[in-house]
Amino acid sequence: MITLKKIIPASLLFFGLILITAQSQAACVITSSGKVTMGTISSMTLAEQGTQSNQFRAGLACTAFATFATTNYIKYRVDQMPVSYKNAGTGEVLTVDYLDNANAAINLGKEVDIGGFSLINLFSGPDGALLFKAKINAGQNVSPGRYEAETPFKVKWYYSVAGFGIGALATHYESPGFSRGFLGIGFNWGTGIDATLNLYIDVSADCRISTNAVNFGTSPFADVFTPVQTSLGVRCSALTPYHVSLDNGLYPQTGNQRAMKSETGNNYLSYEIYKNATTERWGSIGNERWSSLEATTNPGQHNTNQQGFAFTAKVLDTNSPSLPAGNYSDTIKVNVEF
Repeated sequence: MITLKKIIPASLLFFGLILITAQSQAACVITSSGKVTMGTISSMTLAEQGTQSNQFRAGLACTAFATFATTNYIKYRVDQMPVSYKNAGTGEVLTVDYLDNANAAINLGKEVDIGGFSLINLFSGPDGALLFKAKINAGQNVSPGRYEAETPFKVKWYYSVAGFGIGALATHYESPGFSRGFLGIGFNWGTGIDATLNLYIDVSADCRISTNAVNFGTSPFADVFTPVQTSLGVRCSALTPYHVSLDNGLYPQTGNQRAMKSETGNNYLSYEIYKNATTERWGSIGNERWSSLEATTNPGQHNTNQQGFAFTAKVLDTNSPSLPAGNYSDTIKVNVEF
């Protein structure tokens, strides 16, 4: 039996957390311009599941806290919120919504208070950035590439963040016009300060592979197995041509001849895999690879629909009829190259 093994590229994402245990002051900065990434998401994940986890810097960053018993005041109001993100190369558009740091939907023009005593979890992004999230619903089939917001994301921040000290004796870093007042009298959020973000998100190419095990059945002699005709399916990102290749298995013999190995002993049963019903070998180099433009079903249709690749697996007539009885198997790796 041959087992067709899928290879799906995977990205490793490493997270590190540095706890600052002692600092003398806090510093707060506002992002007033420049491009801000919302990260990367695979096109297939986007189409199948969407995302609510792609974070971006929301325009306010504060670092280094060493205060006790001090309330921190932070409030935001989003005044402009881009919905459409465009791929300049293809003209495709991606629709995006947003969540704040508490996973609440962001509403245009609504003031939201997110302050409190603890700031450790609030400014958890790189360089102490406060993070919002992109919310993209499933079902958007777009091609790989960079999608940029057609208008800036504009958010006004009001804040008074304690730097060093205890309670009322702490120093504070504040947005324009902010006043804590005294005993509840004279408190004023002030005029706030604007952050302007030019957001973008990168969509990466990806594929899904559908395979079945190939079973030659049982034969009294090694040279009289019946060929098996079956297929595998590949579904990739929109507008993404690709090649599908098969490796030589776990037990390649002389000349990269594929072979199945017996469960016991070192006996090998030679076999081959051919494209469609031909004698053209399906392999991993040059013309042995199979172009999506020549798929058996839906050739050249790069629209996220599955393309089929029919093949014939054959135990070769050159095998010795005296091979020992037993179970023989091999594993083939399927690789999709963009």
